[in-house]
Amino acid sequence: MSRADAWRRWALASSFACVAGWNDPASAAQPRLSFDIPSKPLKSALVDLAVQAGASISTQAAAGCATTSRPLRGRFTLQDGLTKLLAGTGCGFRMIDAGAIEIVRLPPAKPAAVRGARPEPTPSAALDELVVVATRRPTPADRLAYAVSAVEGSAIAGQSLRDANDLALAVPAMTVTNLGPGRDKIMLRGLSDGPLTGRTQSMVGLYLDDTRLTYNAPDPDLLLIDMTQVEVLRGPQGALYGSGSLGGVLHLVTEPPAPDRFEAWIAGNVGATQGGDGSNGLSGMVNLPILDGRGAVRAVLYRDQQGGYIDDANLDLKNVNRALRSGGRLNVKVDLGGGWTLTGGGAAQFINSDDTQYALATQAPYTRRNQVREPHDNDFAEAHLNLKGEIGGIQARWTISAVNHDITSRYDATAAPPIALAPGPAAYDDDDRTHSLVTEGSLASPEEARVQWLVGAFLARTHQDIDLALTRLADAPVQALAETRRDTLDEAALYGEATLPIGRSLSVTLGGRLFTSKTRVNSQTSDQAGPIASFSGSLDQSGFAPKIVVSYALSPSALIYIQATEGYRAGGFNTTGPSGQMFSARGQAEPRRRYDGDELWSLEAGGKVSLLDGRLRLRAAAFQASWKDIQSDQLLPSGLPFTANIGDGRNLGLEFEGGYRLGRLQLGANLLVNAPELEKANPAFPVRKDVSLAGVPHRAGGVTAHYDWPLGSDMTLELDGRYAYVGHSRLTFDATTSPLMGGYATGRLALGLATPRWRTTLALDNPTNARGDTFAYGNPFSLRSTDQVTPLRPRTLSLSIRVTY
Repeated sequence: MSRADAWRRWALASSFACVAGWNDPASAAQPRLSFDIPSKPLKSALVDLAVQAGASISTQAAAGCATTSRPLRGRFTLQDGLTKLLAGTGCGFRMIDAGAIEIVRLPPAKPAAVRGARPEPTPSAALDELVVVATRRPTPADRLAYAVSAVEGSAIAGQSLRDANDLALAVPAMTVTNLGPGRDKIMLRGLSDGPLTGRTQSMVGLYLDDTRLTYNAPDPDLLLIDMTQVEVLRGPQGALYGSGSLGGVLHLVTEPPAPDRFEAWIAGNVGATQGGDGSNGLSGMVNLPILDGRGAVRAVLYRDQQGGYIDDANLDLKNVNRALRSGGRLNVKVDLGGGWTLTGGGAAQFINSDDTQYALATQAPYTRRNQVREPHDNDFAEAHLNLKGEIGGIQARWTISAVNHDITSRYDATAAPPIALAPGPAAYDDDDRTHSLVTEGSLASPEEARVQWLVGAFLARTHQDIDLALTRLADAPVQALAETRRDTLDEAALYGEATLPIGRSLSVTLGGRLFTSKTRVNSQTSDQAGPIASFSGSLDQSGFAPKIVVSYALSPSALIYIQATEGYRAGGFNTTGPSGQMFSARGQAEPRRRYDGDELWSLEAGGKVSLLDGRLRLRAAAFQASWKDIQSDQLLPSGLPFTANIGDGRNLGLEFEGGYRLGRLQLGANLLVNAPELEKANPAFPVRKDVSLAGVPHRAGGVTAHYDWPLGSDMTLELDGRYAYVGHSRLTFDATTSPLMGGYATGRLALGLATPRWRTTLALDNPTNARGDTFAYGNPFSLRSTDQVTPLRPRTLSLSIRVTY
């Protein structure tokens, strides 16, 4: 809640001044409109109402009201709908004109405050008034002095954003590799350590509500179903989130269980990909009140099959890269009384990919030649318990969660095995099992406190079991090379921040994280003759990651800020290699036995403004990221992975995000301009002279458009479109494996019909059938000897239907 004291004074004065006129009937009679809004966080519900009514709503005063709205379904006038939605929340509303509404706090209030208040007119910013919780304290997005994007649940459904890859086309400065479902890495704001997945920790912190999803594994690629919103914080977040948030944080916020009603929906979809297999999916949700309305259970199940479109000419197989993703979530929420709630539950998802999704540039489009299929599984499960409430007005929260993440991959090693083998098919298998237990607690100041503050503590233990094996498959299978590795990571941290108002419009936020970690590694490598190498080692790391933010409110609708933040990742050990593989001591030639931690400092200046009564919103930021001792997963000459510190780099960038709404038409645009540079290369690492930072396009951007057209009393026609461009970049830092890729555009066109009970959408993805080479690779063993491409999914037509009960 980094906001100047002037905001609080203005909001309080507005509340008191508008009490007498709340629900003012002076506005002209309005037509009856169709609404379908479930009980949800109040600000999100008001955003839904604004979109469905084609109105502008200022929600600044809603921060002091009840956090959850009443459901609103059926046909109402705008005033009647607002009255029903706000009933019991402690909020009312004032009609500014027929299409503009101001939310106000209800009494008690002192008459003197009413006479003395002289509030300025408030620009409505309904599209901006999403509440971001990834900052650890719920705060409207437009009041945050950060580069943050929040995509509300209705927009996720309306634009059919299924996963992180889709999200990257709608959110500025976000890039996702395209290795395949469950294999990808997420990058924000042009900060990339390359697409290879070895032992480096994630660049972006991934969270499902309060649960940390990964440490150094690929994105579990959860399906974006039944989400309240998805939040993307760009730039290092080490102060609040610690190691592994070097580029930022992706926060998935699920719909909470609703204790005041039964609710259910079921949805299905089918799709056809040009030149590929068909796709289909089925999902459903049910919400059941329990304990006489003091609690609720919410369950989600889904199954999603994506048809393949890559052919393997050597194996005489068509559409080999089919993928099946199935999973579910269960949450139980109980009101304990006294303002305390307990939420428990879990989520699980299983991705089974029949093969990888790369082709060869020397073959026909979407075609390659392998000797062995390359399946991949990504199985994820988590369980959590969350307790939150108030202690003397102080907001308290405690969470404990357990995560199991099992990733198995097979690669065809026939053409270039890491050790000499007799002719014939060979496979390399990688089984990575991660188990973590995390607990975290925090205390935060009351919302009305003049100085806003947050303190917290974090503890985690992570076990990672890695089994690698090279097997010759001809005749009787023979295991020619194997490694068994066991890692244990212990982490602890204390963190906090405070926002200090200075005068009426200026505020300063100071924060930081005091952290310590210990890594222990045990590895045993063997071949057909027996053990060939072993290693045991440990590594301790501790430090402090600071943050400072200065923000200034130019007006109630405009904010500028400057911030300096740090992110970091821990070091580790290289152990994987064939017989005779040598790892150098620290400071000597690569590959080294130990790689160091890296750190990134970001200096950012930005601003946000809402114009034209909230119909136009603009956000812009300029930043410089200085990255020291960059960690990157690379390939040994054998094709096996190792981690190197490739040098020091920086990225100068400018990002822009804007949105405009005119009636039922919504337009959006985003742009990222980068100037990456590898300032100081590691002399022991053979980088290309023309490589800057791997995977960082110099230009990227997109536009979106959405229009609702009423058809009769209950039906709406929805038109939706998006276009995204990704510029050129290099695959890796390595001089021998850094092909040029990117420089492509893709998009989506959709036509939908919706009523309060059902919705159907016909969509066309990649309408121009672009074949751009995305940021990814295929097979690490043949990467040096073949020209691999990872094309976009071809033109795909899909039909989806959803029915609500």
